[in-house]
Amino acid sequence: MTLPLEGYKVTDLGQVWAGPIVGHLLADMGADVIRIESAAGTDMMRQMSQDPSDIRKLMEAHFIHRNRRVVTLNFTKPRGVELAKEIIKDTDVVIENYSPRVLKGFGLNYEELVKVNPDLIMCSLSAGGQYGPYENLLGYGPSINSVSGVDSLVGYRDDVNLMVNLWDADPTAAVTGTYAIQVALHHKEKTGEGQYIDLSFYEALTTLVSEGMMDYTMNRRVAVPEGNRHPMMSPHGVYTCKGDDRWITIAVRTQDEWRALCKAMGEPAWCHEERFADIFGRLKNRDELDQLLGEWTKLHDDKDMMHSLQAQGVAAASVYTLEDIYHDPHDRHRRMTMKVDGPDLDVNEVIYGIPWHLSDTPGSLRTLTSPMGAHNKEIFIDKMGMPEDEMRRLVEEQVIY
Repeated sequence: MTLPLEGYKVTDLGQVWAGPIVGHLLADMGADVIRIESAAGTDMMRQMSQDPSDIRKLMEAHFIHRNRRVVTLNFTKPRGVELAKEIIKDTDVVIENYSPRVLKGFGLNYEELVKVNPDLIMCSLSAGGQYGPYENLLGYGPSINSVSGVDSLVGYRDDVNLMVNLWDADPTAAVTGTYAIQVALHHKEKTGEGQYIDLSFYEALTTLVSEGMMDYTMNRRVAVPEGNRHPMMSPHGVYTCKGDDRWITIAVRTQDEWRALCKAMGEPAWCHEERFADIFGRLKNRDELDQLLGEWTKLHDDKDMMHSLQAQGVAAASVYTLEDIYHDPHDRHRRMTMKVDGPDLDVNEVIYGIPWHLSDTPGSLRTLTSPMGAHNKEIFIDKMGMPEDEMRRLVEEQVIY
């Protein structure tokens, strides 16, 4: 068996990014995932695919809902809710990332769903969790970055532009949710009991600022943005390279690494000055050190320098653009090892592979995103036994929508 989660059934009610990532991570490893969505509330990723000329948006839409079957239902119609429950009755796991009040309003919350599926595992991902002062917190990834404290550590000293336009909360919470579901499945295998998983983006992200939290707990010291500085390493930064907007990161921790860097630079005289002789001096004089190191890096190609410094034992890496990643030989090599089972799929169409490489059960890619409602007939007629004339009527009534 190459699919370790084969045999498990998952219903995906996820929206935008976080919920659907959980769905495709489970599907990549073999779970049978049915995604329920609605034309009345098409999420952001579906909207991205409307313009076929925008290849980036098209690719995003293709990877986010891969490896699953999709049906359309309108939860504002009682019959739509009934059909959703019919699907969920035969499922092991439900995923959703609505605000806490949404599914309760439709009668699709955990307390109602366990009435039709008593051993159900349900994972709810929400901004602040299902209870507490922030239970109704609304927001997208960047705003959760802010309230979790992450943004307070990003940027340079005295820089007022702190907000980061990255949706760290979504993939972080999604991977955490995927882990929690597998723990719950393990528990279910032993006991036969399902359970409810309440996962907050807020708590998932606060795990990323643990050092600052410990510092405040022990010293009542509030961490501030430090740019690229590290409290125990110098040099430690991002330095300009030859070319347009090219950069390299260099981090030096030990004396051996410092000597290796000096050797790679050709032993310039300033490397042997007393002020840079040990880590204490380099930390004290880090501004001057960064300037001198930057004068050397700007004369060299970032990728050549990365490989040269790595060969000398120095932690250095080129600052890749998305184009660099796409054409990077290492990334392409890792993706090429992914098992592709879809008859019309090519591994070069994969925007990213499966990040964990299991030797015996590696998972596979079987489909990219299917069109909305692509599996309505298969699920409602072939699987659930709905008469064709009833399905036509429900489509006309916008129940299947």
